[in-house]
Amino acid sequence: MKKWLSILFASVLVLSLFAGCSKSEQTASGNIKKDNNKVEGKLTIWTFFGQVEDMAKEFEKKYPDAEVEVKIFPGDQYQTKLLNVLQSGRDVPDIFDLERGYIDKFINSKFAVNLSDMGAEDLVKDYVPYVQALGRDSKGDIKAISDHSSPGAFWYIKENAKKYLGTDDPEKISQMVDSYDKIIELGKKVNQDSNGKVHLISHFGDIYNIEAYNTKPWVKDGKLMIDSAWKKNYELQKEIFNNDVDAKLEFFSAGWGNAINDGSVVLTAMPAWASFMVDNKNDKAVNKYGVARTPKGFYMGGTYRSIYEKSPNKELAYKFIEFIASKEWQQHNLEVTGNMPGLLSVYEDNLDTYKSPMFGDQNVLKPYYDTVKDIPDYKSDKYGEEVLSKWRKVAGQGIKNNEKIDSVIKKFKKEVKNTFPELKVD
Repeated sequence: MKKWLSILFASVLVLSLFAGCSKSEQTASGNIKKDNNKVEGKLTIWTFFGQVEDMAKEFEKKYPDAEVEVKIFPGDQYQTKLLNVLQSGRDVPDIFDLERGYIDKFINSKFAVNLSDMGAEDLVKDYVPYVQALGRDSKGDIKAISDHSSPGAFWYIKENAKKYLGTDDPEKISQMVDSYDKIIELGKKVNQDSNGKVHLISHFGDIYNIEAYNTKPWVKDGKLMIDSAWKKNYELQKEIFNNDVDAKLEFFSAGWGNAINDGSVVLTAMPAWASFMVDNKNDKAVNKYGVARTPKGFYMGGTYRSIYEKSPNKELAYKFIEFIASKEWQQHNLEVTGNMPGLLSVYEDNLDTYKSPMFGDQNVLKPYYDTVKDIPDYKSDKYGEEVLSKWRKVAGQGIKNNEKIDSVIKKFKKEVKNTFPELKVD
């Protein structure tokens, strides 16, 4: 899940094999015998995400007669490799991972099993709404399931916050930045107090990231739709840029990574999974950071898992999906990696007890829990990610050039029309 921008990092199936006394008792790889309820066989999983190896090991601990082979590919090559094997039908894995940025093209294809038909509705009934929604195809059936959520928040160095905001209390800071207008005014003050050396936020693009999945979908009934919120946000971003509220450090740029460690930015919009960006050599990050809510709940990335439609091991593969959707695995994943759960019940079980060394005594599940419940549960679609990317590019350039919104919209519509001629663009 350590991908964003190019494809983001970034980002996943109940056994119901009613064995009889004939074919159901075959011993082919992947069969689950009814006579002793043994889970056995071998699975192959393709992924771009190294932590799947731990997932496989935990599954094998629970089911010692099962074997899981994990093949990891570089993120920039993975999607192409996966598409090629699916189209050829040769050497296709039983389970394949999908990233938020391109999930739609796979779950709306013939290659992914309809998990709803296998009982997956029960697996996600307690899920974070947006997480379960992203795994549904255009008909509303579940085609992929994730084991986590990816909420974002403002991370801050506590000493830095005390110096420039007057407090390191996460609740007080959350209230200080619960609107974009407050962010702008506070950012002006930080810039002035630091003589331009420190900025409140990293980049005006933080607004894109927060708003990306809070606005209405870009396409409806074959027509481009521009949520009015984008026009308002454009003006806010111009104000942020022109008043040096931001440090002009784009998301995941080299300078952006430095800022979260050196304190040149007070509040950094971060996804919950991005602790790898923090320098914790010799435990220097222990109790160093706090987490505050952003004006709206947002998320970044997400990894999902689908079963190959022609896999000979569908029942065993579904048992694996059932495992990653369980409280057992998601509790383990939270404790070992700090990845936020997909199950609301795992959030709730840990709201009063969870601690992470870099955040000291703060229970960071609370701000993330408040966030994930409010994120709209929109399904992915074939246009959304690419159209959003075009808006980022055109509007971002417009902000730097101080262009009027009408000019930006005109250029944006032209780009969308050139890329998707089948769309109706007024």
